[in-house]
Amino acid sequence: MIQTASIRKSFDTAIIGGGILGLWAARHAIKRGEQTILIEKRHIGAGASGGFLGALMPHMPDNWNAKKQFQFDGLTSLPDAIAELEADTGHDCGYRRCGRIMPLTHDKLLPQVERRLAGAKTNWGDDFSMTLEAPAAYQNWLNSDIASNGIQHDTLAARVNPRAYVRALEAYMRPRCEVLEGGEVRGVNFQQHDGEVMLANGDSITAGKIIIANGWEAYPLLQPFFAELNDNAPIGRGVKGQAVLVEYEHADDLPIVYHDGSYVVPHKENRVAIGSTSVNDWSGKPDVFDPEDMDFYRRAIELVPALENAPIIERWSGVRPRNTLKGRGTSPWFGPIPAYENHVALIGGFKITLGVAHLAERFV
Repeated sequence: MIQTASIRKSFDTAIIGGGILGLWAARHAIKRGEQTILIEKRHIGAGASGGFLGALMPHMPDNWNAKKQFQFDGLTSLPDAIAELEADTGHDCGYRRCGRIMPLTHDKLLPQVERRLAGAKTNWGDDFSMTLEAPAAYQNWLNSDIASNGIQHDTLAARVNPRAYVRALEAYMRPRCEVLEGGEVRGVNFQQHDGEVMLANGDSITAGKIIIANGWEAYPLLQPFFAELNDNAPIGRGVKGQAVLVEYEHADDLPIVYHDGSYVVPHKENRVAIGSTSVNDWSGKPDVFDPEDMDFYRRAIELVPALENAPIIERWSGVRPRNTLKGRGTSPWFGPIPAYENHVALIGGFKITLGVAHLAERFV
């Protein structure tokens, strides 16, 4: 159902985008007592946040940098943030720190892995580990023929059910702020102390703070404000991804398996998510699944042969934001709009947004 902003046209905070970042921004604004509106072009969770893969995988701990530290901060603080959200709403987000195993397919990888092990001890601290040994039960989950040189295992990786996570945030947000679904944004007009969101239907909404958090569709809105900073080059693009969900009976104690771009993510209720692709050159509707683009699934079956006969019960396709802002690469862009410090862009980091979205509190 579409809810309109007919009662009010002016707010303390206007948020564009109803994905995981926009919802977290709304939660933080509401908790500060701000009159808030969330504007979503389609429906809450319609974009990349509405998938089902849910892998929260840390970057490798060697060659440490600010991006890796930011993600580490997110992954280590997320359990408390989710526990508070679940307590506030009564919704289970399907979170579990499940760990991750990766097969080592060649002995040339071993020096690299040794650097990773040393980096984990230095940068992850004593609470999380990376080893070349996985629990025996995990080894039955992974095809041992592929792991010819061992298994890299870490205890920091986790999983969350993206749709359940979105539902919990939505349950908190809806009774506490205005929601405009079906609200296509035509443009924004920033001022130092207020701003205007212009809608495609001719309406406009004013707010003291505008937060742009609508994923890859934010780039056209933001490009004019970041162009000089980025030497007039495009500040980002959408990258299409796909995944499938299979039904497979299992205890909820298995780790993520990752290798060569394929993820196998065990969830509750005998569901296993398998993904994903990264297609830069795509056209047409982003949510249309391409049955020719299933190499990720075939690789996953090689990794976990037990899933070969598991029925596919759902297919998903969507577009994720990939930032190309100079000096940022795939890092998330959380921060003020250049020249308009009161307004904020929250554009996710490629494939890591679910694990860091709650850190938007630092910026909004």
